[in-house]
Amino acid sequence: MTKEAFEQFLNIKEIYSQNSRTKSADEDVLQIYAYILEYENKDSDWWNEDHGTTDIMYMIKNGKKDILEKIKQDIPNWTSSQTELFVQTLISNHLRDFKVNERLEFYLELFETLKPDCDLHNIFYDRLYINLELAEREIIEKLAKNLNYGSAEELLRIHKRIQ
Repeated sequence: MTKEAFEQFLNIKEIYSQNSRTKSADEDVLQIYAYILEYENKDSDWWNEDHGTTDIMYMIKNGKKDILEKIKQDIPNWTSSQTELFVQTLISNHLRDFKVNERLEFYLELFETLKPDCDLHNIFYDRLYINLELAEREIIEKLAKNLNYGSAEELLRIHKRIQ
């Protein structure tokens, strides 16, 4: 989505322009961000049943190779709600095996820049649907530590049980 198309999108509904926080001019980021703006106030089932998260993950899959890096640059501008929806996208969608390490690394980086009202823990516990068995050991260890698991093995054991 071009910057001009994004500006036109913002004019569709007043709430879009009111809630817009992006500073990006990247077309792929704007496409994803417009999607989040459009659906952020939709029935929570839209997100909890992975409709929105899967749609966004396909945008990432079909986007430029550096799309996650571009989002990392812009996500500090986003609201906590928008950030949480994106985090849910990272760990819960139908593309369980797609870029597992990159997605988990992004999730872990967000712990370092956590917004006060952004809950990264409950999203993981409630919505986890990613193949952790494909993740590198170091990432699993960091994940276990950030989520207060006793060990990487405990995290993997619990994850396997709920899958």
